Amino acid sequence: MYKLMIADDEALERQALRHFIQRSNLEIGEILECANGIDAVKIALLEQPEICILDIKMPGLSGLEAMVQIASVNKNCKVIFSTAYSYFDYAVKALQAGALDFMVKPVKKEKLIQVLNKAIDELDAERNQELYQSKITDLTYVLEKRILRELITGQTDEETLWFFDAMEITEQYGCIFFVHLQREINEDEKTRLSKLLRADLTAAGYTHLLYVHRTSIDFMVFSKTADQAEKISQHVETIFSYAMDKLQIPGEIGIGSWEDDLMQMEFSYLCAKEAVGEYVTAERRELVVKEPTRDEGKKTVPQDIEYICNYMNEHYSEKITLNSIADSVGFSKYYVSRLFKQHVGVTIIDYLIKIRLDRAKELLGQSDYSIKQISFMVGYSDPNYFTWSFKKYLGISPIKYRYFQNLSSDS
Repeated sequence: MYKLMIADDEALERQALRHFIQRSNLEIGEILECANGIDAVKIALLEQPEICILDIKMPGLSGLEAMVQIASVNKNCKVIFSTAYSYFDYAVKALQAGALDFMVKPVKKEKLIQVLNKAIDELDAERNQELYQSKITDLTYVLEKRILRELITGQTDEETLWFFDAMEITEQYGCIFFVHLQREINEDEKTRLSKLLRADLTAAGYTHLLYVHRTSIDFMVFSKTADQAEKISQHVETIFSYAMDKLQIPGEIGIGSWEDDLMQMEFSYLCAKEAVGEYVTAERRELVVKEPTRDEGKKTVPQDIEYICNYMNEHYSEKITLNSIADSVGFSKYYVSRLFKQHVGVTIIDYLIKIRLDRAKELLGQSDYSIKQISFMVGYSDPNYFTWSFKKYLGISPIKYRYFQNLSSDS
């Protein structure tokens, strides 16, 4: 929730603005009021409101003068001016001085909601950008471990795609490798082995994810094309053999299958583990790779696809997993993932993102919900992932999309 201040010497105007705001869905909690420019500066200094609505003409200090002083103590505050027609030239000067927007009195509810949403969306975007930069800076091996774990357990979602984009991983094909270490290594050996492997893989030009455990290593290597897969696998195996020999850590490397769908990395991982004799339970192997026989059910493939699409359309606002989608049709998640891409032409994640973004576009154009609220309503657990998805798939940020929608509706 954001804090808002209304500074206007007309009590009825302040009352009307408060009334409109309190009966909206805006993410505004506390509303402060004052009747002159001097008090506006004092309140801004003490209370640090994120949004200020200032009257152009006020006793003590004008709105423009108050804005200058407020900006000196709260640079991130979004200032909105309200003005009578006779002071329109002042409003133009306010915009030139850095105000977010202005409204002509008497302020209409629709205009107020539109301008405040603009302020809230910009504040959300600034916070999200700060968080985004912080996440990029703080990406550690722990996060890499988590991403790998999600890939090899079939829990891929939009957050994983966001991670790949943040790391500028654009390769289409991926392969999971598994190294079984023949003895337990200590923390110092883990650090040295991880550092050496990362340096050698990077020097060879391979995009990768890697995490060293005490008795094993999980890592993923990417390729832009399928025809380079075998060559890359052989080279990576050589790099690992060299590193483990140098540090005198005995182990055996297993190479999984190369896949072009992140949702199939679990299958690649199982192949890698089986290649070094690691025991994989029959139940888990069947869960991932089992395909239906002709006698399993009476549904045809088009019907299966229809059921999957209907399931996602009904549950897009929830935390959908590949497991829940596969359970809805009664097949293995590996089979469902491959079947869907074969017949629809896109991955299940891409299809789910499209459903969510189509709904988000409707809400951006037809409601007064903030972008953060909309992100939760369409199934995103973090507004960062929503903004990333929206911009990546539609080529425009949610803020700009809403702005252009408002422009077209006003005209």
